[in-house]
This record gives sequence, C-alpha cells and structure tokens, in this order.
Amino acid sequence: MARVIKKRNDTSVMLVRKANELVEARYKFDIWETRVFAKMLTMIKPDDKDFQLYHIHVGDLLKDFNLKDAGDNYYAVKQATKKMLSRVIEIQKETPEGLMWYAMPLIIGAKGFVEPKGDNFISVQFHQELKPYLLELKERYLQYDIRNLWGLSSVYSVRMYELLKQYEKIGKRFFALDDLKMKLAIQPMEYEKYNHFKDKVILKAQVDLANCTDITFNIEEHKQGRKVAGLMFFIHSNPNKRTKKELPATIPIPKKEDNRLVTDSTVFTELYEQVKIWGVTEKTLKNLIAEKGIEQVKNGMAVTHENVTEKKVKTNIAGFFVKSVGEGWKSSNQVKLEQTDQLQIKKMEQKSKDIEELAQLTIVLKETQEAKQTEVNDIVKKLTQSDAFLAGEAVNKIVGSHPVKQALEKHTGLLLNNLGMNEWRTNKMLRDAVIKQIELMNPLDFKDVHKRFDGQIRQLKSRIEELQLAIKK
Repeated sequence: MARVIKKRNDTSVMLVRKANELVEARYKFDIWETRVFAKMLTMIKPDDKDFQLYHIHVGDLLKDFNLKDAGDNYYAVKQATKKMLSRVIEIQKETPEGLMWYAMPLIIGAKGFVEPKGDNFISVQFHQELKPYLLELKERYLQYDIRNLWGLSSVYSVRMYELLKQYEKIGKRFFALDDLKMKLAIQPMEYEKYNHFKDKVILKAQVDLANCTDITFNIEEHKQGRKVAGLMFFIHSNPNKRTKKELPATIPIPKKEDNRLVTDSTVFTELYEQVKIWGVTEKTLKNLIAEKGIEQVKNGMAVTHENVTEKKVKTNIAGFFVKSVGEGWKSSNQVKLEQTDQLQIKKMEQKSKDIEELAQLTIVLKETQEAKQTEVNDIVKKLTQSDAFLAGEAVNKIVGSHPVKQALEKHTGLLLNNLGMNEWRTNKMLRDAVIKQIELMNPLDFKDVHKRFDGQIRQLKSRIEELQLAIKK
C-alpha cells in the first residue's frame, strides 16, 4: 500500500535561509531546480542539527510558487529533482592559507511514488557537505519569504534578488562585470555582447524584482575606456510588494552570548583543527569565540598565519594568537582589502555625486542659454522694427561669406541664393544665422547681454567637461 503524505493547508510565512557563502556560490540551475531547492530550504528548521529526508508534496510546491496545479508542472518538478542529483555547487571561502574553492554535490538522493498526481510527492536529502551553510546559522546569512519568488520565471532574476537582498540595508552593491557573470554561472560564450547581457539579464531582473519582490534596484555603469567594466546597483525597498508577515531584510550579528552556540557546531571543529597546531586548546578557543566573536577569531587566525609564514613569530604562537584576537588585530592582506574596498566605495560615491552634479548643471546650462537667447531675440526684434532693411543686410552678408554660406547649404540642403525672406524666417537654422549676423553687425546693442551671460555659460561648460572626464575614468 502506498504511503500517503499529508498536504500542507496553512498559509504561514515560509522562509528561505542560507549562509552568505552559499548565496555567493557558483552554480547553475534551471527555474524548476531553483524552486525545488528553495522549497527544500524552507523545510529546514532553525534548530536542526542534521539534515532530514524532506518529503515535498508537488501540489504544495506549486502552491508555494503560485503556479497552476497542472500535469506539466508535476512532470517538470520531478525532472528537475532528478537533474539536481548531478549538480555541483562551488563555494569560495577565506582561510588562514588564503582564498580556497570547495566543490560539493547538492543532494544525495531523490525518490517518489509512481502514482496519479493526487499523491505525487518527492523525497530528497541535502548532501552532508552543505551542513555548515544551511544548519545552525547564527551570523552572516540571508533569509527571505519564499513568496518573493512568486512570478519569477528567470533563474537569473532569482539569483539577482538574492545577491542584492543581502545588501538591502547597505543600499548598494558593486560588481565587476566578469565577477557578476561568474556568480550567475554564465558561460564565456553566453551573452558575449554587453547590451545583450544587459537586456536579457539585468533589465529583465529589474522589471521582475519591481513587479514581484520586496526590493527594486537602479544601475550605474562604470566604464574602462568605452567598455562597461562594472555595475553599481542601488537597492531600494519595494513597499508595494513587502508582505505583512515578512521578517527583517537582514539578520543582525549575534550578541556575544550567542557566540557560545558556535562551539557546538562544525564551524568550531573546522577552526580548532587549524589553531591546535599552534598549541591553542579547545577551552581557549571556546572562550575567545564567546568573548570576542567568530569574526574576530578568524581575523586573529589570519594575522597569526601571516606572521608564522613570514617567520616573524617562531615561539609561543598560541600566545600571539590569543593576543591578536583580544586586541582585534588584522592581517596586512585584510587591511589592504579593507582599504581597497573603502577606496572603491569612495570612488563610487564620488562618481554618483559627479553624475548628479552633471545632470543639474546640464539643466542650468540649458536654462541659462535659453534666457540669454530670449534677451537676444528681443533686441533683434527691436532693431529690425526700427530698421526694415536690417534683416536683408544680414542675409546679404551671410550669402556673401563663402564659408558661412557653404556650411549652411550643407546642413540645410538649400541653395541660399534662391531663397526668399520668408524662407529665411521659417527655417530655424537660417533664422538663427540671421540673428547671429545681426549681433555681429551691432555689437554695442548686445554688450550688456554678453556681459551678464557669457562668463556664466563658460564656467558651466568648463565644469561640465571636467565632470564628464571624471565620470569616464
């Protein structure tokens, strides 16, 4: 007799929770694999110490993503689960020895009954290698309501949501273009042209997130020469889509007392394996984590490893490690990285200010030029009213100047010798040329206008050129 799995009938908030390293990991799922993965994540309880065999009723999964309860969707879920058996996730991790990559399978098995769709379900289990990134998470992790994935049909939009959701409180995030493509697992031959990548991935995600999720974003392109080399994402809350029961966008770093929980996890085991060679005891490490926090301990490990490698510390390495943690030391590489990050942030902030100033000054320049031209036109009108032949004299001078005549004929496509005065008045380029000629013929009448406007216009143009050059760098 087949086992019956009870369907879920509640409407409670279901949270996706994963460590930041997993958010940043490199992997490529299709949209159905992404949905199954997200559903599995919602089934992990915060206090789970080991992975369970997760029974997913396909109807519940479709309901979670607001999808039709249709036969094709049941088939898609089952096929996605089978494909996940061959998927590998690549995670990068900082260690005292340097940045390392770890590749690991996603799931270790999947099964389900061959029955009519009324009892369709799948059973799946995560691979044990993923435990540090999904179980007993205390800090540096992302969580969000699964309902934010409703309506997202692009796997890239889902990945962009997670990558930006991490930084919602910060409000912005910068990616080098190649790094972003790598995180999205875009192959070298895919979206080779930037405009194609921008239209199909970035702009689609922008629309998708605005329509479906609790955040939105704008982008700012950063170029090296003519080539777009990076993107700054400005992240905004999307109150129209924020669900009532959703938890805060980011999780605060735990208080000191919470750090004691780390000592019972695989994280502690990994740390202890690295520091025990220096003579550090388990008790010492536990006390340091409880008192100073996991991040400060990791910083102390990096400092100690650096000094031992460079043979600056040869004896009492454990004492050096304890002092480095206690006083909050950082390795030279960490300092350089922080300085580089700060410099990059300052550059991005300055560029944003420059772009804003450029937009404002461009408007001011246009308004100033229009104000000057209005006064010039008023003077020309008075002069032509008092001298009926003035406009005709200006036309004759233009026609008599070969360079000016040649330039106007090239731009207008007209033969100036054959034109009547009415055509000179109705064609904007010709009319402007006549106004300019009248200015040249009567400089004293326009002296005050030039005195009041020209200096300001020159300064505005000069500053605009400076800003344009600064933005291009």
